[in-house]
Amino acid sequence: MKTTSTLLKGWAMLCILLVSLAFSTSVMAEEDLFSIYCPADVTVNCQDELWDLSIYGNAYYHDYNGNHDAGTPTVNENLSSCNVGTIVRTWTVEDPNWNLQSCSQTITVNASGGFNQNSIHWPESHIELTGCNPAYQPENLPEGYRYPTYDYADCSLIGVSHTDQIFTITPQCIKILRTYKVIDWCTHTSGSSGSSPSSNGLYTFVQTIKISKSDLPEVEFADEIEFNSYNCGGRHLEIPTLYVPPSTCGGDFYITNNSPYADANGSDISGTYPIGTTSVLYTVRYGCTGRVFHTVDIVVKDAGGPLPYCIAEITTTLMPMDDNNDGLVDNGMVEIWAKDLDIGSSSPCGHGPVQFSFSSDVTDKFKAFTCDNVGDNIVNMYVTDTKGNQSYCQVNVIIQNNNANIPDCEPSTSPDYYNVAGMIMMSSQQRVADANVSLVSTTPIVDEWVGWNTQEELVGHTYLDEHGYWQEIFRYEMVQTYGNHETIHFAEASVMTDNQGNFTLSEAVRSDQEYMVTADYDANDDSVNYADVKALLYHIQGKESLTTAYQYLAADIDQDGDIDFSDLGELLQYVNGMSDSFSSEKNWVMVDASHTFSNPSDIIEGDCPEAVYFTVNGADISGKNFIAVRLGDLTKEVLIMEADTQDIQTIGSANNGNLDHKDIETLTRSLVGTANQINAYPNPFSQSFIVTYDTNVNETISVEITDITGKMISKNRFDASIGNNEYHLTLDQPSGIYLCNIKGQTLNQSIRLIKE
Repeated sequence: MKTTSTLLKGWAMLCILLVSLAFSTSVMAEEDLFSIYCPADVTVNCQDELWDLSIYGNAYYHDYNGNHDAGTPTVNENLSSCNVGTIVRTWTVEDPNWNLQSCSQTITVNASGGFNQNSIHWPESHIELTGCNPAYQPENLPEGYRYPTYDYADCSLIGVSHTDQIFTITPQCIKILRTYKVIDWCTHTSGSSGSSPSSNGLYTFVQTIKISKSDLPEVEFADEIEFNSYNCGGRHLEIPTLYVPPSTCGGDFYITNNSPYADANGSDISGTYPIGTTSVLYTVRYGCTGRVFHTVDIVVKDAGGPLPYCIAEITTTLMPMDDNNDGLVDNGMVEIWAKDLDIGSSSPCGHGPVQFSFSSDVTDKFKAFTCDNVGDNIVNMYVTDTKGNQSYCQVNVIIQNNNANIPDCEPSTSPDYYNVAGMIMMSSQQRVADANVSLVSTTPIVDEWVGWNTQEELVGHTYLDEHGYWQEIFRYEMVQTYGNHETIHFAEASVMTDNQGNFTLSEAVRSDQEYMVTADYDANDDSVNYADVKALLYHIQGKESLTTAYQYLAADIDQDGDIDFSDLGELLQYVNGMSDSFSSEKNWVMVDASHTFSNPSDIIEGDCPEAVYFTVNGADISGKNFIAVRLGDLTKEVLIMEADTQDIQTIGSANNGNLDHKDIETLTRSLVGTANQINAYPNPFSQSFIVTYDTNVNETISVEITDITGKMISKNRFDASIGNNEYHLTLDQPSGIYLCNIKGQTLNQSIRLIKE
């Protein structure tokens, strides 16, 4: 039987055993309990406070005196760049038996996903770029369309990438699908299927970029094309292909047509067309959605004209006439109707009845023959159907003076001459006196005559020399011959205009000949003044455009087909008394007054009609008028120089206000010849260079850098103001030769650059 002491000792041992099982470390020494206790392991977020780990607890030890602080632990951090991993805190103390006892706490640090979809600011989803090969990389796009941006979040490591899928719709239209991806390496798990990228730290966004090349097609094609059909129905037509020059951006345009008769639906509308007018619409696509339209009328005329059938020859006699009523026969006449020469003409296409005439004028139905027509007369018998189609055959009408016994009845050998008249005035209706008018025939005139003709001819002579041989020598001699002769010459005549600007060239032309009339005038009047300088300056600057063709002609001082600062410089020097003539060496241009211009600029861009052409039809010619254009005279206004000074600053106004100071500065610079000076320095250069541009106008210029193959390196636009402008450029390219192309309202110049 156990004693009470024994039982108490048993309970004590049981308690000690239970305590040793409940704590991490215990030690029994000399019947005294020693234990060390660590705080429990914890899991935290990387955004939590990690700079003071004591908030997650501290260790203590227990001995017979109670609980004690275990002191400062050693800390071992095993964290990634995302600040994710573990932190191990270890405490070590010495027990009463000088043994080291320790325990540890593990703090697990996780990334909670503080960076999410809402942290990203994606660019705009759609953008359209125009022009030739615009730069479309993200850094070249406008603000708001570039790379995505994002808000900073702790415990995140962000990367951005993009890929492009390029789709060429047409040479003028390209679409790009740009896929941006943003990844948070701290929350992304590799190997994910990607079906829900935002939950795996990978975020995706697609941006659409449309490149629409904006070159406007230059469509130049006839508005109407005429064809004749001779089979009384439609016919197959070979029509010229509509050609639109490729754009400066590169690539042809896509062309379609809506012709129901064309063999194809493109730029070639050839096909079988019916008689009548068919309007065909061409559609020229440019860019992605741009359209230019052009309509051409295909006119097929029913030219299956009438079939003429006439008498080959007819003889008739003159009837005697007393023209002056003196009782004596002095002339003869006979009338013949055109229908009298027909022997069965018809219209195979059924466009009858037909009409008969002696010319294309259907009212010219009869012809009178007189003594001037005795002999053979070849006439045309025209047959006209109801469609207006015409054909003709020829008849020899023989006129005889037989039984009438008309005295002196024979054809006249002298041609009839006619007058040419006209007028010269300015566009303001002011008449031009003392202008010289000249006429010349454009084809040679052949005069036939009978009689003696003396002319120099090469004549050969033979003689017997001293050795008994016949020899022949040739020399020019005057020889007279009698018979039929021809004289070939060109008609010429000239006259001055009177005080009213009128002129008449008396008996200067004859029937069935073509003539050309020109005029010249060289008066140096005082109509050109500073108002004209101002008008030309404002036109070049785009402030006030010229409106009439004659103003355009007057503004083209050097007559080179362009209105630019070279014209302004010449006009300014002339008005300022620094020169007394223009480089074109003329003051006036005479323009055919009957000519009209679709656009004012046509008069300098095309052929300026400085001559009047006409063919004489057996009557006096009138209305051959000219408009006299004074070079430099653009306006009726007057601006004058004050106090007889040559200083442009003192230009005043007679009636419409002074030039402003910017205009005066521009003119001053033009006068001293400093307009549009371009330079680039240093050249050669290492990294950067400066472009200087000296200009007379406020304008926007483009500066393009290309390599020697023409590949575009960079393109910038700058605003240039009147005076000197400087632009600093940097070229981050390998050493070599480059071209700097400067383009503006008044220039197009290239500078060769060398990068060292």
